[in-house]
Amino acid sequence: MKKLTVLALVALSSASVYAQDIKTIMGANDYNEALNLIKSGEGSLSNEDKAKAYNKVVDLALAKYNKEAQVELSNQVKKENAAYDKDGMYKAAEVALNAAIECDKYDNMPNAKGKVKPKFAKSNAERLGTARANLVNAGQAFYDAKDYSGAATAFGLYVDTNNSKLFNPEQKADQYYTQISYFAALSAYFAKNFTAADKYADIAITDTAYAKDAMALKLSSMQTNMKTQADSLAVAKKLEELYSKYPTNKDVFSSLASLYLGQKKTSEFNALVDKALAADANDYSALIMRGQAYMADSKWEEAIADFKKASEVMPTSATNYIPVVATVGTCYMQLAQEKANVVYTKTKGRIPAAAEKVIIGVYDQAIEYFQKAKGLDTQKQFKNTWAYNLYNCLYRTLGEEDPKTVAAKADLGN
Repeated sequence: MKKLTVLALVALSSASVYAQDIKTIMGANDYNEALNLIKSGEGSLSNEDKAKAYNKVVDLALAKYNKEAQVELSNQVKKENAAYDKDGMYKAAEVALNAAIECDKYDNMPNAKGKVKPKFAKSNAERLGTARANLVNAGQAFYDAKDYSGAATAFGLYVDTNNSKLFNPEQKADQYYTQISYFAALSAYFAKNFTAADKYADIAITDTAYAKDAMALKLSSMQTNMKTQADSLAVAKKLEELYSKYPTNKDVFSSLASLYLGQKKTSEFNALVDKALAADANDYSALIMRGQAYMADSKWEEAIADFKKASEVMPTSATNYIPVVATVGTCYMQLAQEKANVVYTKTKGRIPAAAEKVIIGVYDQAIEYFQKAKGLDTQKQFKNTWAYNLYNCLYRTLGEEDPKTVAAKADLGN
């Protein structure tokens, strides 16, 4: 009998501690206190009380948000400048929304009697609508302040809550969904959170206005995340899947081909490029990639042919048009140096006049393409692709004091 009495007292004591946990949480004065109490007592709380606890966090965070938002609105209406906690307002909005999602998760789990009886979904969805919409303003404010991590969190939460059944029960994307996804991806990229950037770029790709930029963000994020051989293999697989989904996207093609080239997957690279050129002999992305492979193997004449053709068929408005033109010059320069080295080796340091004439002719072709690239590059955006090489070629063919060489040297410092 004594043993049973002790067990009963232990059970009563546990119930008392448990009751005190939820009671303490419900008596919290601010959302940080409530969150800390939930964290410390989480193991002893039932699903029903976890829902209550997180709903309390919503209450407290929303109270903070509404207090600051009221001052902000009053300032706008009355054209005043009363002090208010703008960052605190945005933070409270984020906390309230995340807490509402947690609340909804536990609210839809079985209670102590094994029944599911949601209590908070409708009221939370209704009362948090304005705070959710204000996440866009929060993201913009953080972005303008160059707080890219904060911007990514705000924009990202707007996107994530759109995917929540609590806030979007019919799972319909609003008109700003893909646009905000792009800014979430961009902010995450600048914050160096490449996993998040990749995730949100996936959504933004479906927006025609942001598709190209979103794809560039995604590709860069995927490849920036490569740190190990396993990462590299995983990215290759993702790129293969992406290419099968977007077979006409030149950026995806080039990224996959470049990865194959870097991993020395020659058969995969050749199959990819050959397939693209079989479908379109003027596919300039495939021509550029094959040209790069030829350059890696010092096959200068083959590389020249591919880069020349690419420069002839690609749009002059393409971002890489000037570098492609300059690369033709680079291949000619390398070919000229190779010819000179062969003659040097055979003649033990002396180049006959006839051979020199041939070599100079090849250098002149390099100069032609470097000067073309220079003429196109009015903003000197791609100076590194032509300036130094142009100077070297002129120095070799005309000498140091020729006016053309002197002018090319001046370009190096501008």
